[in-house]
Amino acid sequence: MPKHALVIYNPAAKSQVQTEVWIGKLVEKLNEQDEFLVSFYPTTAETGPEHLVPLFKPPLDLIIAAGGDGTVRFALAALAKAKSKIPCAIFPLGTGNVLARNLGIVKESILANPLEHAYDYIANGRPVEIDMAMMNGEYFAGMAGVGPISDAFMRPARELKTRFRLLAYVTAMIQTVAMPPRIFRITTGGMTFKVQASGIFLANVEDLGMGKTNDLSNLSDGFLELHIVDPINFGDYVNLGFRFVAGSVDEKAPECILRCKEAVIETLPRRGVRSEFQRMAKQLRNFLAGKKIPDPARVSEAPLMIDGEECGTTPMRVTILPKAVTVLVPPTRAEVQRTEEPLRKRMPGLLESMDVTHQLNYDDYGLRDVG
Repeated sequence: MPKHALVIYNPAAKSQVQTEVWIGKLVEKLNEQDEFLVSFYPTTAETGPEHLVPLFKPPLDLIIAAGGDGTVRFALAALAKAKSKIPCAIFPLGTGNVLARNLGIVKESILANPLEHAYDYIANGRPVEIDMAMMNGEYFAGMAGVGPISDAFMRPARELKTRFRLLAYVTAMIQTVAMPPRIFRITTGGMTFKVQASGIFLANVEDLGMGKTNDLSNLSDGFLELHIVDPINFGDYVNLGFRFVAGSVDEKAPECILRCKEAVIETLPRRGVRSEFQRMAKQLRNFLAGKKIPDPARVSEAPLMIDGEECGTTPMRVTILPKAVTVLVPPTRAEVQRTEEPLRKRMPGLLESMDVTHQLNYDDYGLRDVG
């Protein structure tokens, strides 16, 4: 009896491979070892995860999310919403492919061809349960963020990402150096504190998956990593790039990491203080633009990023959903069992500006006591 596979893809998204090419080869590969009936679900701007939920029932055996991080998030959100254990394979057609890289589907090299092993992996992958997270009612599997550095992930236009791929993000990231940091109030793990930062990230993945083989257990440990990023000088930005892009784990990156299960991030209506390097970057930006570019208004709302896409504004309420979906990973991908660690994990580069103001009232924020 043939197996049934459903391919979810966004026909409006551009990729390096023409749609008819990858569809034909994908169907051919699936039927080399088994007999598959393959259906296709093209998404539109109006399609929501709830539209897919009724489809996740027998005789469906496999979901294939064909696209970038946005399409993958969409498919996994639908599976989590349906509480379905049907395995999902990721066919990486995007620019960043962050989750695919962290799962070992795409090689960790920044120059790797995302489809080099994708066809074989889908035919031979093994199922693994991973965590999802929810931000303000929206599911994600990679990371959510806020702040100038977070904005850089959602700034490049689709045509720029198609043409220049990862280099499109480099230009956007350079522009954030001229932006002032923001002041955030963070509530997590029984404490509330204020901090100046250029980026706050809640990550289910270890990093962008481009410099080293990542620990698969990071995606199923029941925790998120809260990254507080505050670069000051040129060296800080370089070290931050090595940390997230190259996977460096040294002590030079200007960040603090707290492991948590839930967090609330609020933006306070005032700007942080630029460093001397950031002031020089602002002057250079104005010179190149031929005019003075005003800073963002001092408001209590800031745009939120979720897996590379804009998704609402602060406040940002995030919670982990342990082992919410099942994905396929390459058959050779090793799993490492991690021992339970404390909720708050102090890391080198802890920001000295933290000010613990009061103990968290869980009823005010609707959080569970995870201590």
